Order: sequence, then C-alpha cells, then structure tokens
Amino acid sequence: MNKERIREELQEIEVPMTDIFTAIDKGIKRGRQYSGSKPKRKMKICMSILSSVVIFFLAAGFVFAPLSYALSYIPLLGSIYDKVGLQIGYELLESDLVAQLDKTASSNGIYITITSAYFDGNVIGVTFRANGEKVSLDYDGNHAPEVGYGFHLFDGKEQSQWESTMTQLTKTKDGYVASIEFYDPDLYLTDDYTLPLTFNNITGVKGIWKFDVPVEKIPSEIIRSEAKSKQNDYSLKMKSIVKGKATTIFNYQTIFPLTGENDEIRISVSDNIGNRLAKFNPRVLQSKVGKKSVVKENQELFSSGISEDAKYLIIQPEIVKGDKDVVKTLNQLTPFYVESERFEYAIKVNKMEREGQTVILDYNIKNVEKGSIREDILQNFADFIMLIDSNRIQKDERGELDIEKMLKYKIRSDQARLINQNTLHYQSTFHVKDKQQFKIEDYSVVVPFGTLSANEEPIQMDPIRIELE
Repeated sequence: MNKERIREELQEIEVPMTDIFTAIDKGIKRGRQYSGSKPKRKMKICMSILSSVVIFFLAAGFVFAPLSYALSYIPLLGSIYDKVGLQIGYELLESDLVAQLDKTASSNGIYITITSAYFDGNVIGVTFRANGEKVSLDYDGNHAPEVGYGFHLFDGKEQSQWESTMTQLTKTKDGYVASIEFYDPDLYLTDDYTLPLTFNNITGVKGIWKFDVPVEKIPSEIIRSEAKSKQNDYSLKMKSIVKGKATTIFNYQTIFPLTGENDEIRISVSDNIGNRLAKFNPRVLQSKVGKKSVVKENQELFSSGISEDAKYLIIQPEIVKGDKDVVKTLNQLTPFYVESERFEYAIKVNKMEREGQTVILDYNIKNVEKGSIREDILQNFADFIMLIDSNRIQKDERGELDIEKMLKYKIRSDQARLINQNTLHYQSTFHVKDKQQFKIEDYSVVVPFGTLSANEEPIQMDPIRIELE
C-alpha cells in the first residue's frame, strides 16, 4: 500500500470538527456516570471516549480509496473490513495475517458469526456478523449500548475485563457487521490463545452468544534497551520494545518529583528514514509514590509497525506539567482569589448570590494572556468549576484531596455563562438538590486548574536513540 498516497488522501478530507467534539463530549458525559474507584473502570471510560470518536469516523463513511482498492482483492473479509475495519486490522489483512473464521452461536432467534481474528503485539481483534429478524438498527437505544451490542470477556466480572475499542453495527447485504479490538494488559498470553468472548445484547435483544475464539499470535521481536533521558528531577528509562507486524509496544519507566505527581512524560517516535509512528494507547501500568518522587511503569501501544528499512529509532520525550483541583471555602468576604498551586492561573470571585436552592457564582479568570487559550477550553474550564459541601471534602493519608471519593458529592453548574470575553467574566449557576435550607458559607468551590495548565508548552527532554540492527 502506498502510504504517501494515503497521507495525501487524508489531507484532502474535510473533517467536521464540530461533530467530532460532539462525539468526544458525549463519550466524556457517559464516562462521568461512573464513580467507582477501581483503576480498570477508569481505563474503560477512556476507551469509551475513544470509541465514540472511532464510531463517528466509521459512521461518517471515512473509508479511504487506497484501502478500499486493496481490500477489493479479498472479497470475503474485504467487504467486512471495508465497512467496519479498524486500522490495525486493515494493515494485517493487507499482509494476509488475518485468520478467516466461521464460528456461529444462536440465542433468541439471532445468529452471531465470528468472521475473523488477529493477534499482533498485545492487540486481539475480531470481526463478527449478526443475522436474524429481530436484529434492527431501529432498536430503542435505552436498552442497548450506543454501538448496538454488548459483550464481556471471561466471567463478565469487571476485574476480568480488558480495554477495548469497538465500531457500531453496520448494515450490509449479508447482515449487520462490526469489529472489536482488545488490549491484553500483560503481554503474557500464549502464541496460540483462545479468547473467551460472550455477547449479551444485540440491538436491544438480550441473550447469550458465547465463543471461544482461536487467535494465533503473529511472531514479534523484542528489543531490550536501558537507554535514558534525564532533565532535573524528571527521567525516562527504556525497558523494551515489542516489534509487531502492524503495532509497536514501548515499555518504559518514568520518574517525577513528588510535586509533579500529576505530570506526564509523553513520547513521540520516528525512525531514521522519516516515518513517524502513530500514537494509539498509552497506559500507566503501575504508579508508586515515595517520599521524594513518583515512579511510574508505562506501556504505550503505537498502531504502526517499524519499517524493515529502518536502522534506528529516535524517541523524543517531553514533560507535560499538570495541575490539581484547588478547593477553597466560600465562607469568606468577596472579592477573593482561588489560585493554582503550580502556575499563575487564578479566578477572582466577585460575588456570590443565593436564590432559593440556586447559587450564582460571579468571577473572572485571571492571568490568561488574551488569545493564548482557545475559547472552548476556557468555557470547558468554567463548565467544570463545581461546588461541594465543605463537610464532604476528603483527603488521603498524605493530606492530598481525594478527588475520587469527593466526586459524587460535587455539584456541577447548570450553566456557566460568559459575560464579557475581554475580561473573561463568567457566571456559574448551581442547583443545590435535596437541601431547601442551606447557607452558601457551608460550601466550597472546586476549581479544575488542570484544564488551563494543559495549555502550557511541554518541556523537551534529550532524545533517545535505539539501534535496530
């Protein structure tokens, strides 16, 4: 496949950004419905956001001409991948590394057939087809996931689930088709693995469609490295690179100062001939907080294979400094300031008013250079300024705010309204439910300065060179 031609086709596509942001926002809102404290819940939320974006592109018909041309030579699987294939599956299909399957299960008059599978790096992908009179995209969305189907791995318990990305059901002349990619968190699966996959909902019809999907791992090469990059109290140390056919996995350790617990070290990767690997799924596998530093074990999946012509890779790390939510009591005279702990950002609370069960907070966002932060980011910042009953503020053993435990008690504004763009003057309106009698001074304001700090320029670290030969 001519990658340069694909790149040219991509550049010519008019991308409807409004629809994309709508899809992302929808995924975020769905994710926030979960308030559990288990790390794996967080991962599933992240992927639901990503899935919303993936679904949007596929539903919008973003199938590129070079891909369609290549897939036309594989009529059975090609027609499915042309409709709902994910990027990794596309590349593997073109290299004839996707296993064609024909495994069918039935329940409640609906037949589901697993049509293909692949296993590259730590990615297992499957495509499936659903048939039956009850299968219809006219289903009531309140009784089925937005993608049109539900599933689980293993025993269905949360601790057994993996991250996944899925496409929505798409109608074809042979039935409804979709694809799913799962991400093995451990990389310890056998080369010949059986994926225990159970569907429990198709377009609102509940049932049990159970499969043991055989997947044969595509051989990969492991490149060991202890190369490092260090800047002040920040460092990155490589551990290994798993070189798959259509994917590449980087395992590395990062160390941060204790004040930078919410910081990130992001990496971009290119080879010596100018190819840049496509970022896909970064994860923190483990985080350990010490007396002076935070050590994180990272694994990052890139949805690109390393070119056979490449002689070395250049890994460019950059430090992205984050910020924390700041909580400040409303039991004080106005005006007063709520300030970021790490940057110069602040809000100036001008006045507070109560009308029945409604609280109106009037404030200006301060120390933001005009035009330096997009209006939608500033609006998002204002939208997520919240209130909390001061008695519900909780801290962990280190004296830091326990944001997860506080989550269900925070009150989001019904409306964050821009009053004056030039002075960044806003008003947020909060509705205090379940309390007809209350005092404003019994509450605190929670200000998400991380939204603004995300606009700060990353700090470049020294690049790392990894020899491939």
